Amino acid sequence: MSIKSKRFSDKIKKLHRLLAILRMLDNRECCTRKSLAEKFNVSIKSIERDISDLNLAGFSIVFVKEENTYRFTDPDYTLRDLNLNKDELAFMLIGRQFAHNLGKPFEKACQSLLRKAYKDTGIKTRERIKGAEEKSHFWVDMGQMEEFEKVEKQYNAINEAMDRKQEIEILYKAMEDQKETRRTIAPYVLFFHEGLWYVIGHCHLRNEIRFFAMDCIKEIKVTNEPYIIPDDFDINEHFKRSWGMRRYGAPVEVALKFSERYSRWIKRRKWHPTQVIEEQKDGSIIFKVKVEGTVELKWWTYHWIPFCEILAPPELKKEVMEEMKTMLGVYGKNA
Repeated sequence: MSIKSKRFSDKIKKLHRLLAILRMLDNRECCTRKSLAEKFNVSIKSIERDISDLNLAGFSIVFVKEENTYRFTDPDYTLRDLNLNKDELAFMLIGRQFAHNLGKPFEKACQSLLRKAYKDTGIKTRERIKGAEEKSHFWVDMGQMEEFEKVEKQYNAINEAMDRKQEIEILYKAMEDQKETRRTIAPYVLFFHEGLWYVIGHCHLRNEIRFFAMDCIKEIKVTNEPYIIPDDFDINEHFKRSWGMRRYGAPVEVALKFSERYSRWIKRRKWHPTQVIEEQKDGSIIFKVKVEGTVELKWWTYHWIPFCEILAPPELKKEVMEEMKTMLGVYGKNA
């Protein structure tokens, strides 16, 4: 091989080596001087020159003494030129709106994600992100968490407990009767519902799965007691048995009759996994569901008054009639 050919071959090898080093750094692999020298069968001095050449080429790379490895100066830097299509971008922007409603920590995390996406995407995607941020085409109707700071301590403690799989002790002040009770809970899931954060888990005081609103937790402490989430617990299955969040008592079948005027609104949506709709000759419908607990379902029926009639169970019908009499009494005083 001629000297000229050998020099050309050495340059090609070095180019491949430089590209390989960049890929390793991009994949966050451990890149010590020794490991790189052994991998490419060159001297440590050659590796040091390679890193110097990459820095001169615009790739900011540092040697971290504490870790004995090279890495990109910016921990978020990547070589990947991520191009998002319109649907992917829409999902990210909708996600930002969800994050805003969930509370400040989530909004900050989403903003950080968008900044990274902006940095790591191509020119076309950056233009799309900028344009979409200036004028959003999406709006998600979702209850917003007000003053997340008031429940931040509870949220962080529960998160820590779930990470460590350790129970929590709480002082809980119930909304309904304002009674305070001390409880030990094995937290299973955090969930957000209509502008409020809740934790669902096994309550030792009641010896059953319960949910607790974080703003009603007045004191909280992570214990050293471990717990295991049962294999048969599934949050989706858990909520299938309720109309909303509340579950209590044996399953009961509820039958509602909607007049023709509003039957089309009911038929256009899937309100509950167990729902059955029976069409009637006069255009009305019979809407049937099976739930454990009817309080939230009862509240939902009030939205459709006077075009919704409770057919069953008779206990629920009686309960609504009593509440309607009370309501008429209130309105009658102001008539």
